[in-house]
Amino acid sequence: MTPRRRPRAHDGLRVRHVLAILAVALSLSSPAAAAAADSSGTVTVAILRDSAPISYQAEDGVWMGLAVEMWKRVAAELHLETRFEGTDRASLLDAVQSGQARFGIGPISITVDRLKRVDFSVPIYASGIAVAVPYARRSLPTDAVMSMAFLKLLAGLLAVAIIVGTAFWLAERRANPAFAGRKMSGWGTGIWLSVVTMTTVGYGDTTPRTVSGRVIAALWMFASIVLISIFTGTVATLLTLERLGPRVAGFEDLEHARVVAVTASAAAHFLEARQVPAQNLPDPEEALQALLDGRADAFVFDRALLASSIKQHPGLPIAIVPGIARLEYYAFALRPDEPLRRQINEVIARTLDTAAWRQVRFEYFGDKSDQH
Repeated sequence: MTPRRRPRAHDGLRVRHVLAILAVALSLSSPAAAAAADSSGTVTVAILRDSAPISYQAEDGVWMGLAVEMWKRVAAELHLETRFEGTDRASLLDAVQSGQARFGIGPISITVDRLKRVDFSVPIYASGIAVAVPYARRSLPTDAVMSMAFLKLLAGLLAVAIIVGTAFWLAERRANPAFAGRKMSGWGTGIWLSVVTMTTVGYGDTTPRTVSGRVIAALWMFASIVLISIFTGTVATLLTLERLGPRVAGFEDLEHARVVAVTASAAAHFLEARQVPAQNLPDPEEALQALLDGRADAFVFDRALLASSIKQHPGLPIAIVPGIARLEYYAFALRPDEPLRRQINEVIARTLDTAAWRQVRFEYFGDKSDQH
């Protein structure tokens, strides 16, 4: 029988070393530990592109915007080296959630759906969902008279007058000398009688003599009253169209309008939650172009970003409807287990109350109010 080998003291020591190494490896593999290990080095920050004045890249490649200014202050106080990674709206939260980026900044508002995927810092700015509508300035008399609606109405009125004039000619040509003679001459007299009867001028130079001709004249008089009223009302509407304003005057009009929004934006989620049909487009520029081209009646988006886009193009015939549908609070996106959350929130809170930050906000928005 082989004698048992006695456990040695260094065997127990070796087991403890292995367990310690495994514990360290497991701890470093957790997101919180990985974030902590990265806190003293370079952190990757996903930043939303083309979102002036919150986050955008200047021509020289430097990142700028209100969110960038706040992040620079956070990074300076916490001694963080930053590597910005430009991304679109749909990919930013994916990058933070998956760990490809430690933070996400830009015009990212706090919503219930987004809180299911990532967490947020305290807000850095308050904005709101607004509606932009096309506002066309035009020469009213010229455009109204030359509009397709007016031309169609005029053509229809003349067509009816020609039909009635032909009926006059058929009824009177054998009994009324005014309608006799060459066919074109008699037919022209019938159209002339139709027009003067319709406009209630009644020169008296030509009158129907047959019973059928007088019946047609009587019916045409009554019909003309209705037709001339419709014609006058339509022309008046075309002439005052500009004074009536755009088709969408408020959020209550969106259900009956052609609405566009930006894909994955808070405004798109807002419209979906309220079951307002909308076409989602990739970026704000394409949505604004849809307004200009007449393919949309309203563009629902963040008010601050809308104001910035319109400010960059002073001649743009687009206006923002007064009021906001819902307040939106911009914040930094981060993971729920982010160890620097408290420190980041403290830096933001201190910064928001400084005169220097009010000056930054004024430079980007022209706003020196105490609104955060």
